[in-house]
Amino acid sequence: MKHELKIYPEHYRNVLLGLKKVEVRLNNRNYQENDLLLLNEYDPNKQKYTGGQVIRKVDFIIKDVAGLAHNYVVLQISKPL
Repeated sequence: MKHELKIYPEHYRNVLLGLKKVEVRLNNRNYQENDLLLLNEYDPNKQKYTGGQVIRKVDFIIKDVAGLAHNYVVLQISKPL
């Protein structure tokens, strides 16, 4: 499944460079391994999208662990094959 999501510029850049390899998200979309994330760069100061987009695949999901808020997940991401 594909999920279109906002991502702020400072995080977008690090995902694009391959430095940021996880996303912490509210699990309101029932994320599954092998889902695709279409991360659209969004500037909160200008309240608009910049046009930047990066696609990443969900490799692994961490949920229901101590320290992680209820209904939140940590998505390990990589470039799609």
